[in-house]
Amino acid sequence: MAKKIKLAVKAMASNDDTVVVWHYTEFIKDCWGFALFRKRKGESDAIAEPVPTSVGFESEPHQEGEKRPSTEWPLQRFMWTDYYVRQGDEVCYKVVPMINVGDKLVKEDSRASNWSNWVKVHNGDQEVYYNRGLVASQFIADHMLKVKTAATPNPKLDDELEVPSSSIRKFMGGTLVERLYKLLDDVKNDSAITLYAALYELNDTELIRRLNLIGKRANVILANGAFGKDDLDPQAPNAKVLTKVRLTRRIVSSGHFAHNKFVVLTRKTNSVEKPFLVFTGSTNWTLNGLFKQANNAVVFNDDSIASYYFDEWKQILVDCKNDKGLYDKPFKTFNATVKVNKTQTVRTWFTPTAAFGDMIDARKLLNAAKEGILFLMFKPGNAGNETLYDEIISVSKKKKQLLVHGVINTDPGGKANPTIEFMNKGKIDKGSFQGVTKANIKNSFSFWQAELASPNVTIHSKLIVIDPFSANPVVLTGSHNMGKKASKSNDDNLNILTNDPDLAVAYAVHIMSVYHHYRWRYYRSNAGVKKWSGNIKDDKWQNWYWLAAKTANNRKELEFWWHE
Repeated sequence: MAKKIKLAVKAMASNDDTVVVWHYTEFIKDCWGFALFRKRKGESDAIAEPVPTSVGFESEPHQEGEKRPSTEWPLQRFMWTDYYVRQGDEVCYKVVPMINVGDKLVKEDSRASNWSNWVKVHNGDQEVYYNRGLVASQFIADHMLKVKTAATPNPKLDDELEVPSSSIRKFMGGTLVERLYKLLDDVKNDSAITLYAALYELNDTELIRRLNLIGKRANVILANGAFGKDDLDPQAPNAKVLTKVRLTRRIVSSGHFAHNKFVVLTRKTNSVEKPFLVFTGSTNWTLNGLFKQANNAVVFNDDSIASYYFDEWKQILVDCKNDKGLYDKPFKTFNATVKVNKTQTVRTWFTPTAAFGDMIDARKLLNAAKEGILFLMFKPGNAGNETLYDEIISVSKKKKQLLVHGVINTDPGGKANPTIEFMNKGKIDKGSFQGVTKANIKNSFSFWQAELASPNVTIHSKLIVIDPFSANPVVLTGSHNMGKKASKSNDDNLNILTNDPDLAVAYAVHIMSVYHHYRWRYYRSNAGVKKWSGNIKDDKWQNWYWLAAKTANNRKELEFWWHE
């Protein structure tokens, strides 16, 4: 009789995906992978279905883009992101070893795990949202194949995204765009609510339409965006179509960006206007920002947070109109100290701040990390320029016990190919962004359809999570690019959220879903790495975990996620 091997499985969730981790106590002979079963609340064990996968065994006959249940194409891994759940689902998972018997896979139910903890795909007390701006992906390739017609043999993604009713627009916008639409509709439908927005860029026609429907209760400060010497105000055409709102332009000069993307809502009660909600994050209100970049947003339903954001908006308005020019002393003075809400679980730095108080605060938190740091970043500044990315590198070298994972996307302004860097368990890998997102992935990996190339910036989030499974987790997020320029020269915000385990775990799940998406593509595009072409028909795939030479680093990752 086969020895029973104890398996245990743990699930975690954001409001869009789940991550599942499992472990066991020894090598499983003839195990060619694991089947992962998902059960929704109210379902019996008998009707729980295996999670589908899109990779089979190497050299196995298949249809391009095909998916099969994990009982047929098992997972040769111990950690998996389930992209097939949707907001509102409440799920748990079970792992079953798939054993080779006479070249056929058989479920070894005696070695199956128990069902995991239940997790709900939803927001906790703090609302966080993400889009699905991953252009180089199988779901985009699948959609573009479906919309091909004789009349349009080569459909363009941008044309699809310009149509408000497009299914791919809705999918790529995700919960982030859905929440933003709801926010604007709530204002339109309630005459007691007034909107105050400070925006870096705005070109999405649907958002412009909804703002115009709000009319004069929409107060919009619109900057000149990503200007250059040949075009000092690229947002001018978009400003012209904001015909119904109360519009103020914030035109900054060389060396500065009016980089905020936040909204404050106020409600008038008995003639008194009181702020009550803030929407902020990394997302520009553009076609690229909403649909073609990985972005995140957070909504604070807190009067005190809304109040200091409203004060910041009014300071920006005064600064726009001040004859002395931008960044007058009262504006910098307001930004000189951190703003704290009543419970002190959220504190916010507004920039520019001359003394780098935001960067000093963040560095202290990074250096206090005890278990791990996860991050997504875009263009924090040049290496060695005291960015938070530099600080993460420094901390990872000093504290070898930390698990450090993240991805940074840089765009050198069109002068060269954007670059992408990964920190994988403290080791840095760097590559060409166009190489990682090359168009014809099927030439090197036949299970998948050819994907679209993505020459534009794709990872635009500004997000750090410190010790997400500890008693004192920390999340840093906002519009702040996490470098000295954002601190000293830009209109930005950096929000530090502490002691909210549900929020930290949700952001950790999101970071890893983006990280894994691009890490695998980097691995495939690296000429110095042996090309992986599918699962192997052998139990030796487990060696990455069990071989002594690799055990410490690989187990460290699973132990970090398994944290109890």
